[in-house]
Amino acid sequence: MLLLIVVATLNVLQAQVTVTGTVIDGDNGEELIGANVFIEGTTIGTSTEIDGSFSLEVPELPTVIVISFTGYAQQEIPVNDETPINVTLLAGMMVDEVVVLGTRGKPRTVLTSPVPVDNINAKDLLNSGQNNVDQMINFKVPSFNSSNQTVSDATAHFDPSELRNLGPSRTLVLINGKRKNQSALVYVNDTPGKGEVGTDFKSIPAEAIERVEVLRDGAAAQYGSDAIAGVINIVLKKQDDGLVTVGYGQTTEGDGQNFNVGLNKGFNIGE
Repeated sequence: MLLLIVVATLNVLQAQVTVTGTVIDGDNGEELIGANVFIEGTTIGTSTEIDGSFSLEVPELPTVIVISFTGYAQQEIPVNDETPINVTLLAGMMVDEVVVLGTRGKPRTVLTSPVPVDNINAKDLLNSGQNNVDQMINFKVPSFNSSNQTVSDATAHFDPSELRNLGPSRTLVLINGKRKNQSALVYVNDTPGKGEVGTDFKSIPAEAIERVEVLRDGAAAQYGSDAIAGVINIVLKKQDDGLVTVGYGQTTEGDGQNFNVGLNKGFNIGE
């Protein structure tokens, strides 16, 4: 019995095959350090060394090796023998989205920006369950505050919105990178932002928004004193196809019902 166990163990050890290779960045040709390399459908894997190389023992051939790295498109490589493989990873579009905020030259991405930028797409805004743009942002950006005001004269028409608790007038609001004028209304009531003016987010239909970019750190250094609290850039949709959205909701008590219908339609101008 002992002899059979030893023979079976030797057969398992001989079945192990070592797969080696190198993972390279497709943009600059440099080796990627710490890229994940594992066998498809299993938890058996390793990571690349400082020179981008890896060595992985697989139970048998042929097999499929999956190689991934944050910010890069995942690749699945069929392996039929022990020949070293060289893999080139390209930047993935889902993670490497271009942002407008925080740049003075060529467009940067979320990964290459020196300061954090919140990039919230239209789907996430609508999933917040809110009716107005200011409340949608309020539920998605922790440092943004906008509360509904009632019985406060003209302040009830659009709510004071603050970023980093620095007052409504300290936030610069952009539409497609262009300044949106603030309202002429001065908050004179005992509400947040008293004595200041703000931006009417309710005048921007949610159905027309593609994404919202929020920059906080270092905003004043690039956009001036109007952006001491930060910058909110609202990017509008560019497609010309029609889109109808319908929403309904109520509170758990059965009151507070609301029903929304929105239409987004663009038109081509010229050729």
